[in-house]
Amino acid sequence: MRKFILIVSMAFLLVGCSLSNTPSKRVEDVLKKYQTLDNGVIDNLELITEGMEDLKDSKDKEKYIKIMKNQYSELKYTIKDERIEGDEATVTVDISVYDYYKIQKDAKEYADSHPDEFMSDDEYDESKFLNYKLDKMKDASERVEYTLDIKLLKENDKWEVMEFDKDTLEKIHGTYNYKRD
Repeated sequence: MRKFILIVSMAFLLVGCSLSNTPSKRVEDVLKKYQTLDNGVIDNLELITEGMEDLKDSKDKEKYIKIMKNQYSELKYTIKDERIEGDEATVTVDISVYDYYKIQKDAKEYADSHPDEFMSDDEYDESKFLNYKLDKMKDASERVEYTLDIKLLKENDKWEVMEFDKDTLEKIHGTYNYKRD
């Protein structure tokens, strides 16, 4: 009886382990890291904000990081397809995120048509515009949907998600210019 239980337990464990090493499961793990605000995801976000010219003020940077944390935690996704070709795989995922691209575009159009609201001492005040834009992003409710094709490589019998390209990151951030001319 013990051998039977041991064999059944081992079979269950092996099946469970192999199910967690699929391309879809690996992509799900990565997206859950965004949703749970994993330390590595937040570290990458902070690195991204370091390079943003308009976030020189630490309060603006904190505000932007808080907005993006909300974006990440509110990320919704559905895995649609998994294609494996040898040691390479592509997982197709539909995501839904807040539409920060539209908010930023609308904020710029508003500022262009109401320049007097963004003036200080007879000069255009970029920080007033940034605060306006960040406040609009903070209050976002409209969402946009994207389809992502996430690439993976099998290394040492384990599927690894490849680094996201610029477009994929912008889609996750909700800042992707989907109205490119």
